[in-house]
Amino acid sequence: MIKVLIDLLLINLSFILAYYFRFKVLMFIAPSAIPVFGQYLSSLIFISLVWLAVFRLVGLYDQKKFTALIDELALLLWGVIASSLVLVGLLFLSRGLWFSRLVLANVWWIAFLLLAANRIFLVYGRRFLYTRGIGLKKTIVLGAGQMGEIMARKMIADKGLGYQVIGILDDDPAKIGRKVEGIPVLGPLLDVKRIALERKIDHVVIASAKIPAETTLDIITECERFGLEFKIVPGILEIIASRVDADELGGIPILTVSEIRLKSFNAVLKRSVDLALSTLAIIVLLPIYLLFSLLIKASSPGPVFYCQERVGRDGQPFRMFKFRSMVDKADEKISELKERSEVGDVLFKMKNDPRITPLGRFMRRYSIDELPQFFNVFLGTMSIVGPRPPLPREVARYNAWHNKRLRVRPGITGPWQVQGRSKLPFEDMVRLDIYYIENWSLWLDFKLLCLTVPVVLTGKGAY
Repeated sequence: MIKVLIDLLLINLSFILAYYFRFKVLMFIAPSAIPVFGQYLSSLIFISLVWLAVFRLVGLYDQKKFTALIDELALLLWGVIASSLVLVGLLFLSRGLWFSRLVLANVWWIAFLLLAANRIFLVYGRRFLYTRGIGLKKTIVLGAGQMGEIMARKMIADKGLGYQVIGILDDDPAKIGRKVEGIPVLGPLLDVKRIALERKIDHVVIASAKIPAETTLDIITECERFGLEFKIVPGILEIIASRVDADELGGIPILTVSEIRLKSFNAVLKRSVDLALSTLAIIVLLPIYLLFSLLIKASSPGPVFYCQERVGRDGQPFRMFKFRSMVDKADEKISELKERSEVGDVLFKMKNDPRITPLGRFMRRYSIDELPQFFNVFLGTMSIVGPRPPLPREVARYNAWHNKRLRVRPGITGPWQVQGRSKLPFEDMVRLDIYYIENWSLWLDFKLLCLTVPVVLTGKGAY
């Protein structure tokens, strides 16, 4: 409700500022007559309510709709544009409402700036309070397995997310009484009601796909009954639910899974965008290509580029281009280091890899070594956004469901780079890639590109 009231005030302020901007600043565009300010004020209450109604219709006040600030800002932009168009329509239909066209032209950008600034302030203000322990949601995690550990670790490591993990519940008797990531396992899953009341819990996270469906439904019912907010970490079947259509066969209900979205027109559209952006990137980055080619050649013996065989769309091999960041013939030494991998058995990554050169460490930190992959995008073996291309030896160790990430062209950046780059376990990487494939849109590509920029500039999770 407070958010709506603040929006109401800012919408009115936007119209007032637009009026003064038009008739006090843009006076060189002489109007036939300067309207009385009272004409605008008399209509603002009605206009503001119309704008709020449009905001509600587009989903701006649906708190569970947004996974990131950029999503809310994009929807806000659409809401302001739609509200302005509705106002233009009302002005066309009603002579009682009269506004200068330049006032209307200025209202939408002024309103967007004010409303966006308010949302940015609220998000970062709330995060500031969370990091100081103010307003944290008391949370219990259901499931003490790998996913439960990951969720607890993330919430503990980043207080800015707004969660205070009180405990973990699990039906395994061997785990009850122990600690996971320093958090005690308090009891079995069905103790959620008792513990929630005793500890005054605000939030429940179901972080295990092994919990029986009946138990999950019981837990959700109890959460709703006592007004607890809850979240469920999806399994693979839940991730593909967006492509499931209900149908019937001879009177028997069945579910049909449709094709992935990156087919036909969508695939042509994505490829066209990739071709245009990669061509532009190659032209703009040409000085950087020349500079680092000279630096690599001068700093260590060996070739400038590192061409490695990777697995692309539908399992087809291709040569991926990178600036060489390691000593020459580094692949021959991997057998000596594979036991020190820090991301599980399938991938090989280690933070202090002795094969990396000093210049290579700098390039990796800021992803400069990846820039030659724009040539791969231009040639059609990669996309700008998509799952990262795996090595053949990694694909050989995939489980059947892991192969789903090979359904589309691999990308220079993708969902797991934004979420944590080298810090994420392999299973989490695959889940994020599959979510991307199941929910692809141009907007999702644009959002991931925007979120990649701060990750690259800060070198977060890179090694």
